[in-house]
Amino acid sequence: MLIWRSVTYRTFCFFLNHHLPSKLIFALLRRVRPVAIVWGIAIATKASDIRDVLDRFDDFLLGEVLRPNIPWGPFLMTIDWRDQHARERKLLQSIVKPAEDMRALKELSAELSNSQIRLHERCHSIDVVSQLAEPVMVAVAEKYFGIKPVGGDSQKMSRMMSDIASLIMIIPPEGSRRWTEQRESIEKLSTHIAGLIKDKMSERCPVASATLLDRLIPLLNQCRPGWFDTHWVRRHVIGLAGTGTATVVRATTHAIDRLMAHPAALRRAQTQAARLDADEKSERLLASGGADQTLKDAAKLRTEQSLLRLRQIVYEALRFRPMLPLLVRYCPRDTTLAKDTKRARIVRAGSKVLVPPLAAMFDPEVMEMPWHFCSSRPLEDFLHFGYGERSCFGKYVADVVMMEIIRSLLRLPVLKRAAGPNGRVRYNGPVPSSLMLSFERRRG
Repeated sequence: MLIWRSVTYRTFCFFLNHHLPSKLIFALLRRVRPVAIVWGIAIATKASDIRDVLDRFDDFLLGEVLRPNIPWGPFLMTIDWRDQHARERKLLQSIVKPAEDMRALKELSAELSNSQIRLHERCHSIDVVSQLAEPVMVAVAEKYFGIKPVGGDSQKMSRMMSDIASLIMIIPPEGSRRWTEQRESIEKLSTHIAGLIKDKMSERCPVASATLLDRLIPLLNQCRPGWFDTHWVRRHVIGLAGTGTATVVRATTHAIDRLMAHPAALRRAQTQAARLDADEKSERLLASGGADQTLKDAAKLRTEQSLLRLRQIVYEALRFRPMLPLLVRYCPRDTTLAKDTKRARIVRAGSKVLVPPLAAMFDPEVMEMPWHFCSSRPLEDFLHFGYGERSCFGKYVADVVMMEIIRSLLRLPVLKRAAGPNGRVRYNGPVPSSLMLSFERRRG
């Protein structure tokens, strides 16, 4: 039985990691049966239907699907009661300072990325996963989320966060080595974070606004709703660690991998990254001098437009290999999908609904020439961070950090894949474990 469950697990991991078979299957279903029901699972393959499911909070639930994958307890993603979800999301949003946090995250992730590249510059190669994205995200988790590495070991912390992220995506066979490792990681991280919370609460002069954890702790001593306590903080901080960190590693790795697969797009990205660097430098010089406000505003606008164009290229690369190609929802009652259309189907109570962002982002009704790499698609056409009320809370973190890691790579001369299998993405379950790139040493 364990062998059969292991084979099933590996098969699901393959479809999560290698997307060409899924693209072909979804393309076929979109033509012959846009809303298919297979073995009691409804599969939506048109962008409009996928967005509709993701937007119908009460008809298609997420908590029912995810709770078995989250043994440390419920957090924002698993709350299916709309009012409570809104309350908890609002509380989390209250501790975020959008402009200030994004500026700080940008500076932090740029500094960390460049530092990691300098460490490996003499080797003329770097592993995007273990030597760049993971160390950056462990540091971001510490300096922004407030989650110090367990035992001060950054590599161990990376493995723990990967374990949590992979468990959320797919549960390995119970009793397997992978399953045991994940449970041990969750237990250790939960104990560690509970200790961090206890230490923060005992501080006589707490640090104000330094990290998200620092901002949450003072709220515990104020008049608060009954559901907001230290256990709530622990559960949500673990959730942020798992969904926020390893997801960025996967997204960054996949985006770079697809840029490597499209040389013309890589050259456009490198040109645009250089232009963005120049625009930012010009904006800083004008801001520090006595330039007219009109010139400063124009420089800021040029920087924003350059960043937008680079983001379009990166998001398009990620479209070919999304960080989350498949999403699942649970139908609590008989519900009509694609209502008032010829493809309408009744989804029975208790069914699961597969809503793949991968299918939505290859729907020709939304994406013109979907198999063609286009660097100017509108950002709203992408579903990298979900859609509707359950869209990713940490999008602002993931977007900023991912862009800065990728920019640090795009500055490297003669960037290319390492020779042989090392130059391809390798996985440990559903999470990337390696992608080696080579480059020439920078001058100066």
